[in-house]
Amino acid sequence: MRAIAVIAVVICGAASASAADIELRAVRHGRNVVVTDSERLAAKLVALVESCSVNSTAYAGSRETWVQIAASDSFVHVVFAKPRSARLMSSNNRIREQRPIQAILLPLPEGQWPAHIFVKSGDDTLSFTKDDPFVLREVVVEQELELLTVEPYKFLVSLPRKQ
Repeated sequence: MRAIAVIAVVICGAASASAADIELRAVRHGRNVVVTDSERLAAKLVALVESCSVNSTAYAGSRETWVQIAASDSFVHVVFAKPRSARLMSSNNRIREQRPIQAILLPLPEGQWPAHIFVKSGDDTLSFTKDDPFVLREVVVEQELELLTVEPYKFLVSLPRKQ
């Protein structure tokens, strides 16, 4: 019985440590949205930025853009207490390179797709585009984000499952 109690404490401690490793903020229509599984959504955001085939930092990534999007009325922002490693497209768009990421910022404009996904890596503010729509769909199906009936995101729900 005591072993079961110890296991339960260890599991609960691991779960809360995991949640404490990230800070996630989702905003829709200017109001904060409670996301019940922030770790799952954070993992989907990492997968989304890893799916991007173009590093657009040269023409879209800047601290000013980051500030503007973080002040907009619809976005998802995740900050990692311990940087996560991600395979991102290099600045010359020829290879993928492993980089530590401290934060991801995904704008959620209505009536159009997010043009870029933004990443903080060290002192750099990076941007990426041309994401995989199947990976974006996994973000869109998060119920709390209320994107399932919003153009153009609702189109993604009709895509066949990727094999």
